[in-house]
Amino acid sequence: MIAVFNAITNIAEDIEKNVFVDCESFLESNLTEEQMRESVHKYCSEVIQREFKKVKSVHGFIGKYKKEYITINESGKYKISYVAIDNLDLLDVNFSLGSIFGIYESQMDAFHLKAAMYITYGPTFQLVFASKSEGVIYFSFENGEFIEQDPLNLEKEGKINSTAGFVHEWSSEHKELVDSFFNKGYRLRFSDSLSLDTHQILFKKGGLYSSPSTKSFPDGKINVLCEAFPISYIIEQAGGRAISKKGRILDMTNVTIEQNTPIYFGSTTEIQKVEDSFNS
Repeated sequence: MIAVFNAITNIAEDIEKNVFVDCESFLESNLTEEQMRESVHKYCSEVIQREFKKVKSVHGFIGKYKKEYITINESGKYKISYVAIDNLDLLDVNFSLGSIFGIYESQMDAFHLKAAMYITYGPTFQLVFASKSEGVIYFSFENGEFIEQDPLNLEKEGKINSTAGFVHEWSSEHKELVDSFFNKGYRLRFSDSLSLDTHQILFKKGGLYSSPSTKSFPDGKINVLCEAFPISYIIEQAGGRAISKKGRILDMTNVTIEQNTPIYFGSTTEIQKVEDSFNS
């Protein structure tokens, strides 16, 4: 696991430096905005794959947009899921972005998820690691290295209401749920970057993130293996919960590579209210 962790710190430093700090090669290449986003995603994916190929304990990996598991070492025990960069549309507004990693042992299902990590780039360059033995730890980048900080834990109730999707596509039940939190004084904090919205809830010690099913995404928008499992794992290790209408996210079985899900995660009080709304 240490070798995998070190590989991800190498990935973080490379992408931060070459995409978010020394980014002239992308900005001065006469690319359209769409071509630049594709170029950045390709670069980040190549960095991730290059670093994991150096780790003997890594059996293989799969990216959210690759939809194909690549085996690199038959004797390796860890299988990695990743989101190379999340969400590329935000590059245009000079916003923080992130990468997400799920570290599975032997099989890629929630039961075999041994650790999860995400990186936040740009104005907030940090790394968050979660495991059952260590809880949730974050590292800030200072003087050329990642320095371990205090553990991250959620309180029973927060004040952040981070909700995804287009309002005109929400069900009346979801709109009522969202409004109920705003009516209690919750603050809107939503960036449309899953890693950054998770980061906000963890650092503010509570709140609710919701990505419901909508007309455009009836099966949800969050990929299970690459996004929902790792983020749910991190949230649960911090003392929170992550669910859909079908139950606990980490209880999902027989998941396919392409499968998406709606998701609600955050503090226990907020999630209880979400469950109450499902049953009302």
